Amino acid sequence: MKKIFTMMFLMLSLSILTQAQTLVTTQATNKNAVLEVFTGIHCQYCPQGDVIAETILENNPGRAAVLDIHQGSYASPSAGEPDYRTPFGDAIANQTGLTGYPSGTVNRHVFTGAATALDRGDWTPDCNLVMSQTSPVNLGVTSDFNAATRLLTVHVELYYTANSAVASNFINVALIQDHVFGPQTGGGAGNNYEHMNMLRYLVTGQWGDEVTTTTQGSLVERTYTYTVPAAYISIPCVAENCRIVAFVTQNHQEILTGDRINMIGGTNLYIGDISTADSTMRLGAPAGVTTFNMAVNSNLTGSEQFKIKLVSDAPADWNSSFTIDGVTSSDSTLVTLVKGTPKSFTLDVIPGATAGFQAYTFELTSVSNPNAPTKRFTVYVMSNVNTLIVNAAGDANSTQHQGVYVNGLTLAGSDKMAVMSSTLFQRATQQAILTEVLNVFYNVAWTFPSFTDPEALAVKAFVNNGGNLLVAGQDIGWDVMSGAAGSHGTPEAQDLYTNYLKAHFVNDGSTANSKLVANTTDVIYGMVPTANVVDVNSGNMYPDQISPLSDALTVFYYDVAKTKISALRSLVNTSKVIYFGAGLEMVSPDSTRNNILKKTWDWFMAGVGFDEKTAGTSSLSQNIPNPCNASSTIRFSLEHAGFASLKLYDINGKEIMTLVSADLPAGPGQVSLSTAGLNAGIYYYTLQTTEGRSTRKMVVVR
Repeated sequence: MKKIFTMMFLMLSLSILTQAQTLVTTQATNKNAVLEVFTGIHCQYCPQGDVIAETILENNPGRAAVLDIHQGSYASPSAGEPDYRTPFGDAIANQTGLTGYPSGTVNRHVFTGAATALDRGDWTPDCNLVMSQTSPVNLGVTSDFNAATRLLTVHVELYYTANSAVASNFINVALIQDHVFGPQTGGGAGNNYEHMNMLRYLVTGQWGDEVTTTTQGSLVERTYTYTVPAAYISIPCVAENCRIVAFVTQNHQEILTGDRINMIGGTNLYIGDISTADSTMRLGAPAGVTTFNMAVNSNLTGSEQFKIKLVSDAPADWNSSFTIDGVTSSDSTLVTLVKGTPKSFTLDVIPGATAGFQAYTFELTSVSNPNAPTKRFTVYVMSNVNTLIVNAAGDANSTQHQGVYVNGLTLAGSDKMAVMSSTLFQRATQQAILTEVLNVFYNVAWTFPSFTDPEALAVKAFVNNGGNLLVAGQDIGWDVMSGAAGSHGTPEAQDLYTNYLKAHFVNDGSTANSKLVANTTDVIYGMVPTANVVDVNSGNMYPDQISPLSDALTVFYYDVAKTKISALRSLVNTSKVIYFGAGLEMVSPDSTRNNILKKTWDWFMAGVGFDEKTAGTSSLSQNIPNPCNASSTIRFSLEHAGFASLKLYDINGKEIMTLVSADLPAGPGQVSLSTAGLNAGIYYYTLQTTEGRSTRKMVVVR
């Protein structure tokens, strides 16, 4: 195998740099995330890591790179199996402190403890954290591949916008390959598993090419050539499926930034950017105009033509358009820009009656540089929303089950609903656009971490502001409260679990927790029929067993004997909170799951629908007067003679008193109730007969 290195080193002053076209911008930019995943074909849970890695790439175009490094005992092939290992994997893994697979490092940074190795549940939040930090260096890279000679030429540019904390930096150029089909334990594809981001070779060697001029204003240019073999250890290297990942390290450890491009004709040329001086999330209103003041800037030398395109999947009754150079467009337009001279424009969004949280993404492309990556900038508008479904953002697990909540809440009558990720929920909290949202249905499903600190803070802020909250997902208690290796029990998350969900974690649960049995004494959920708790995670079934803290009430069990608790509800100040130790996607049949969501919706919406009888034609009337101060009268009518009970509950479902408990004749009846000893607030009274149950709301004022 022929390997050639040619290096060209060039230092230019800033004045020269501004006169010549370069790949990079001289403005400070945020770091890109570089995720190195340590994996193997015999690793059962590695396909779950692959899903997380691909989700990170999909959610952060142009901001993240992944290298799958087959290494260790799980990567050792059996007879007749392909060998995906490289000469470089063991040395990289040895500096991580990994103890299990799949493990990963995010920019080789130590986030906690002393090791860089991270459990797969940490990859997403740590990538998000890295991408929010400013990099001292901007990285440009281009790649050219000669198919006839298989000669690869990679050109790298570095521009330091600040001094590197370590004088010695290293340029690393990796060749990775997608769409390599072969064996994999787990993943369900057998010997036809599609491996992505597979490290094939490090063009710059084990630890990269050293750079010693790393002070602010320095420009470094290097060119590397390498003859790509037709195969690595008999595994074909298909050029069309290959990419280049370039990154810069301090010494051999901390990665300052990185990027990935196509091996054939790839570039990450920084063409320019779009920005706004406004907040990126705004609260709109039906038929009202929400205006964003935007700016677009070119990084290309001289005068260049660009295409600006507006992309959104907003409902049909929402309208949007942008205006630049006096031209208004709802789709795309061409604009001429001069480097260093930003051009202002506006985006107008007019929501319709349909509720929504809508993204509006501008795509900026260079007409003369079609291979350069598209620059994207997104703003958001929320309008007419009172209920949010929030998907935990650790991986795609929650998102794939969001339909459970959308369908159930739609059937419940929720018509002012929107969906967002927990990452966007944090931003929405910070940018104060949730003032009209009454309810959050937080879909954790089976996600790690269940709650990052920013997520926990956002949820607590929502509840503290009077919002109602449902949280559901398996392994939340284990992840937050167990203290086990690989869990994420931070003080913020534990405070959320203890003081807001009001739960005590008992154990991790198992397939034995296979029922969902209602507490028949509960005023909200007591009539929900028994359902099954089923495995939806391919053999990974861990429905947490919990117990109530403080004034929380048990509403569901995992067993008919009612010895193992699965769900609690409580009040946090005036906010209603319910927590399920299993994901609602695990509840079967659908009709029972939808019943739970409807009863939750009714409870959150202060009793809407509670006056509907559950069976028979016996009736329960509204108390008179209502609101009441000192006393009130409750009237009812029984269709048949028999036993009846009439009980009073507080807003949290705690029984306050029994008003009737006796065999009664058919026909009308009434009870006079003294409310002088009750605190001001909302109460419920329930008539239970052999036919069913009816509930109404009573308000006590002072």
